[in-house]
Amino acid sequence: MSSFRYSCFVFATAFVLASCGEPEKPRAAAINANAAPVGSSFDQVGKVGLYLGESCTSQIMFVFHSGRSTSISLAAPFRVSRILTDAAHDYKTVHVWGKWRRGKTAGCSYVEAAQVEVQKSFW
Repeated sequence: MSSFRYSCFVFATAFVLASCGEPEKPRAAAINANAAPVGSSFDQVGKVGLYLGESCTSQIMFVFHSGRSTSISLAAPFRVSRILTDAAHDYKTVHVWGKWRRGKTAGCSYVEAAQVEVQKSFW
């Protein structure tokens, strides 16, 4: 019986210690190294993915990748967001039109998508 109590004590201690760990914070997925001036237009074709990190503003939900740039943070209104979400899940290429915006924190810029068109694929 004493070995059962000892095993329960060891298990409970291990559980308490494991639950004290701090979860790893997600890292930012997008780097806007080549962001254009705020207010300038954005017109590119590329792939879109869901944003996995903590963004610098609450509207950012997507990461845009094109051949001409690094990852670009992308925000969108509800109607456009639905199209982008479907395109991200289906790995579709999209054409995005929008404007560059400044986030709340220093050095944070993103594209506010105004219009999105899913590109036709022959494959």
